[in-house]
Amino acid sequence: MRALILAALLAMLAASGARAEDVPYGSLDFSRLTAKQSEFFWRRLRVLAIEEAVLSYCGQPDDFEREAKQGIRACVTKEALGEAETFFKAQEMTALASLHERKASCRGKPEAKRGWLGVEIKQDAKGALVTAAIAGSPAAAADLKAGDVISSVNGHAIDGPKQLSAKIRALAPGATVALGLLRGGTAREASVKLGGMAFDADGQTALDMPALMVSSRQDLKAIAGAVTDMCAKCKTSIWAMFCR
Repeated sequence: MRALILAALLAMLAASGARAEDVPYGSLDFSRLTAKQSEFFWRRLRVLAIEEAVLSYCGQPDDFEREAKQGIRACVTKEALGEAETFFKAQEMTALASLHERKASCRGKPEAKRGWLGVEIKQDAKGALVTAAIAGSPAAAADLKAGDVISSVNGHAIDGPKQLSAKIRALAPGATVALGLLRGGTAREASVKLGGMAFDADGQTALDMPALMVSSRQDLKAIAGAVTDMCAKCKTSIWAMFCR
């Protein structure tokens, strides 16, 4: 719990926006974070930056930056704030560039037009080796397991993950496909009713931007709303070990 609370607080260091030079900096910094806490913080901060990029890309910026800056300045050191701001901005710019490159659409949920199996796979000498069947996927429903080697699709041999993906995507959602498998060295066949997946022009999974906007706004609002209260607790027993 402490790590989660700390991560949420430190994530607010990312914010930029309204200036409050009349408010002195605080004493919270990164010097006493454990390696695990530090790793969690930077990972969480990257997620927040991506969420902010989603809203900005779709022309719906929020008040996260302004509210966060006002709430956190009195608790953190100038150096900590600057370090986190620099990281946050870099991650946000990277995310924005990626969204522009992919030409993500902010209008409506992408339509699933291609088949989806739902497996994580890698190359095997005899085909595509299943490393995991995604929970709730058509593959999981058909009892495909890690260790299975998919060797054919509807009677046509495949030589690896690329061919498997191409054949599955060429089929429509709802189509039933016969997969040739090797499980423990024994040949068998699995019948799978494919799900649907939307892909962009480059063959990447299409982003559901409307859903991402909703979840991003909710997450950013939740953290921004809590930061002032958490900052006020910086000198209590919970926060003392992280403050100078």
